[in-house]
Amino acid sequence: MIRPRQLARIGSFHMQEAILDVLSENYLEGFGLGAADLSRRLGVYRLQPMNDAIVTGYLFELEIEGKVERGDQENGKPGWKLTASEYERRRDDV
Repeated sequence: MIRPRQLARIGSFHMQEAILDVLSENYLEGFGLGAADLSRRLGVYRLQPMNDAIVTGYLFELEIEGKVERGDQENGKPGWKLTASEYERRRDDV
């Protein structure tokens, strides 16, 4: 039987991969995506305060791991994008 902690780790892994996939799809456009936009694309956006908190937490983790970095969105607001090395790694995995 899988324990709750193991299920949480599995879910966390899949959420991080989903975030990285969305950012990878957007990479060649040259702009970052905001946490709220990422949340909408992933289907986890909530219409309440801190609507993008789930994705924001994962983005900070991915930044520490060197997989994402801050980059302006097309509208000039702060956002997130893949690092060049993470984009190359993901591209090579295809």
